[in-house]
Amino acid sequence: MLRNYYKIDYVKWGEKSQLENGILIINKEKLKKIIKPYMESIKNIDFSIVKPDEDARIIHVLDTIQPMYKKEKNIKQYSGFFSHPETLGMGETNMLEGFTVMQSASLPWDSESTSSGLLYPREAIIDMNGQNSGYNPFSEKINLVMNYDLKAGKSSEEYDKDIRLSSLKVANYLATLTEGKKPDYTNNYSIEKQNKNLPNVVLVWQVQNQGTYANTFLYGKSIDNLVPTLLHPNELLDGCLVSGNYVWPAFKVPTYLHVNHPILLELYKKHGSEINFKGVIFSRSHNPTHWEKERSANVCVKLAKYLEADGLVMAWEGGGNAATDGMLTIQEAERNNISTSTITFEFGGGDGTEGSLLVDDVPEADAIVSGGSIEKEVILPEASRVIGGKKLRLDKESGGYFPFADKKRKLDNTTLIYCAGNQSGHSKLFSEAYW
Repeated sequence: MLRNYYKIDYVKWGEKSQLENGILIINKEKLKKIIKPYMESIKNIDFSIVKPDEDARIIHVLDTIQPMYKKEKNIKQYSGFFSHPETLGMGETNMLEGFTVMQSASLPWDSESTSSGLLYPREAIIDMNGQNSGYNPFSEKINLVMNYDLKAGKSSEEYDKDIRLSSLKVANYLATLTEGKKPDYTNNYSIEKQNKNLPNVVLVWQVQNQGTYANTFLYGKSIDNLVPTLLHPNELLDGCLVSGNYVWPAFKVPTYLHVNHPILLELYKKHGSEINFKGVIFSRSHNPTHWEKERSANVCVKLAKYLEADGLVMAWEGGGNAATDGMLTIQEAERNNISTSTITFEFGGGDGTEGSLLVDDVPEADAIVSGGSIEKEVILPEASRVIGGKKLRLDKESGGYFPFADKKRKLDNTTLIYCAGNQSGHSKLFSEAYW
């Protein structure tokens, strides 16, 4: 599969949408026209351009999307949403580099919907400059933020669907502006050539599935009751996975990171020189019972053995019982003589040494990469500009607290900082051990 990259250096509003010499001009009225069919639960959508190193804070962040465009007329990017669920990972894909489409919405906290209990949409914060900007990869990009004003009285499923479809439509439309233009550079992704003298390595990628607002979509459909399945790495690069997870901002994996999966891309870099990258074993995490967790782990390892894997990289989305899904998979792989490594966030309190550092662990998990502690205090500085609303939404469990978002504020940990505990490998946080 060939990826064509078009660098976006500057974005501005204009009378006609076009891309020339790294400058993306967007006609706002055109965007409103193409999303009109997806406004049944939405009163209005405003658009904001937010730039790197700007003294700005984005709040109520939901998903972030990679704008891309499939050149083949019979296959669509993000397959299954606006087309038949055609298999992705072939042909050519045009990518806007350094630019995202980002959702921002105050989804209801009502007790009548799936936003009740633990699975409600929590505040999610991005700082575009300062010491907190490094927690996520999007402070380094130009973001087109879609600010959603929702109609009252609609269901969680209706909000969820309309927000997703409208933002995917905008991302696709902007990427079509690359048609007929020469890319800045291209990359060819293929695992067809294998070297029998190199070890075979697979990636097990487990993602969240707990219902509306805590979900992931494979080819347009929720992964409820999914049995672990084999995916070609290029299917991820082409958008077979779309996020619908708005629950814990620190741990979520936005669609952008499924499409530009850091671990997957690193394995591709090593393919043919250090390893044979054999593929992606895809499964759901947060399996509801221990029996189902064991079932998932066994099927993952069965597929790894079928691929004759010597090594396995275990990565998962989320915290809580997702860690048990991952650890059981590690344990089963090691028992089958497949060397396994993983990446995970830590707890550990303010200095990183207090209490239990991991949610779960097994003796076989002896090659763990730390993504850093999530229990360190965070200071939000004052911000000159806030996108997505005027007030933060905090502490629903205590009845709700709504302070102004532009003011300086202390947070006890990083769980409300977008992607701060993300385990896909994007993070700049790390820990070192000395002995």
